[in-house]
Amino acid sequence: MIREAIDRIISLAAPNYKAQGELTYTDADLNLIVPPQPGTLEISTLRGLVDLVEEEFDDIVKKGDVIARVKSSTEVELISRMSDEYGRRRVWVRATYPALVKSFPFGTWLAPENFIILCQAGFQRVMIQNDDGTMAPDLDYILKVASAISAEAIETSDDDGISQKISTRRGIVLKSQETVKPLVSLAPRRTFAEIDQPISHFVFRARIQEGSAHLALFEADGGRWHLYAVGAITEWLDEKLGEVPIVG
Repeated sequence: MIREAIDRIISLAAPNYKAQGELTYTDADLNLIVPPQPGTLEISTLRGLVDLVEEEFDDIVKKGDVIARVKSSTEVELISRMSDEYGRRRVWVRATYPALVKSFPFGTWLAPENFIILCQAGFQRVMIQNDDGTMAPDLDYILKVASAISAEAIETSDDDGISQKISTRRGIVLKSQETVKPLVSLAPRRTFAEIDQPISHFVFRARIQEGSAHLALFEADGGRWHLYAVGAITEWLDEKLGEVPIVG
């Protein structure tokens, strides 16, 4: 209590100044009082941002004082080119990918049935080109493996740290062996719906947990998908916004 009182008294005291050569120092901080700015309009889609520009929201395009800034894979802003007399650059509109949109739980071990459901809902279906030029539907591949495992459990599993070989039993008489590919290429839904979802590499693994089979996907691209998403968003906006500059 006494310490707080002392700090309060010190904060109310007049600042002291000291000259050191050609420089002057003070022991107090000064905060500039500035007038308020209009608030930022918050939206959740790229299409909405483009519509606002086309409808000449606040005459931002007529004034020629706006640029689109792709801040990240999930956030885009319309900002003023120039700052005001107080050094502030206005953010007119901000489009943010909704946090309520659930993404696939990477790094989590899932029962095959839950794994299948979340894969169906959480990935865009795309074809991946192999090194030999053939096309591989990796999403269909992991769904096929998950469906085979869900018929019973993993019977045996050979694991060399790179790939796994698992045996699954179907019904009573049919037994098949699947080699789990070490890496799969998938397009999770994790950025704006207006663009094609970036394709990334994932480690696909299976194991026995608490007596039953579980599957998981682990991210293996080092976060590079963010850069691909920023590029795709920039390209999409460049086609839609005409003369409005785009920066990423």
